Amino acid sequence: MTKLDGLLLKFTEHMKTSGFSGRTIPDYVHNVRLFLDFLEELGIGNIAEADRRVLADYQARVCLETHKGKPLTPATQMARLTCVRTFYRYLLKAKAVLHDPSSDLDLPKRPKTLPRNILTKKEIGRLLSEPDLENPLGLRDRAIIELFYATGIRVSELCNLTLGDIDLAGGELRVNQGKNQKDRIVPVGEYARDFLELYLHEARPKLAPSTQAILFVTKNGRRFAGTNMSYLISRYGRKAGLKKGTNPHALRHTCATHLLQGKADIRHIQEMLGHASVATTQLYTKVEIADLKKVLKRCHPRERREIETKDA
Repeated sequence: MTKLDGLLLKFTEHMKTSGFSGRTIPDYVHNVRLFLDFLEELGIGNIAEADRRVLADYQARVCLETHKGKPLTPATQMARLTCVRTFYRYLLKAKAVLHDPSSDLDLPKRPKTLPRNILTKKEIGRLLSEPDLENPLGLRDRAIIELFYATGIRVSELCNLTLGDIDLAGGELRVNQGKNQKDRIVPVGEYARDFLELYLHEARPKLAPSTQAILFVTKNGRRFAGTNMSYLISRYGRKAGLKKGTNPHALRHTCATHLLQGKADIRHIQEMLGHASVATTQLYTKVEIADLKKVLKRCHPRERREIETKDA
């Protein structure tokens, strides 16, 4: 085993004990291995010999690399280089190197894609009609879907809501330690409030003891995991016959898009969703423009060439 192999092995053990996801560790190992292979090609057997120029050469290699005849996507390039950066942070902390030559790398920008799976108002209606309101779990599920759609809250934020975070009289909820550890107050609409009240008075006492602080609980009275919450929403989407992938994030996108279509101010939407930058929220304006283009194509006289040809 070479010294470089030994460092990779130690880095792998570090990831296993430092909270890295079991699904991402193989990706880190693979991408760091590619970097170490590059060093070995250059005859570098000691990590300390890899200076900024070597790292710049590696970045150039990544940028020029192809897969099946096509350049690597910006996302793949960024993943390759980000893993190397994380590796160097570990090396610096472990005192295996004295400085981090990867700190000067210019990571490629990940293109911001338009939100997908945005539901129409009719599709939202079909989704909301699926839970059975005659039983406690159905009341709970209707309140969950109403709250997702009314507030655009993230799945992790909803799972962490406590009874004390809800103010039904004031029509608002408090998100504690949301993304980037930020707190925020989010308004809650009338329909969501109504179903929250029904859930709290008629369903929750049958599902959880009064000592349980979490707002939404499983049938066993426990806190929801994000994956279970996502499965719940997806299951109702399938029952409603929705062909679009339906999950909590789709409801978040749908909430924002419908607010924008209702002429809500973009900065109000930003505050409600908890976006750090308005640039993230502005993605929804692109969705709106895309919809307007479809309307233009379908409805404007100067876009209806086929009809004009037939009339002629």
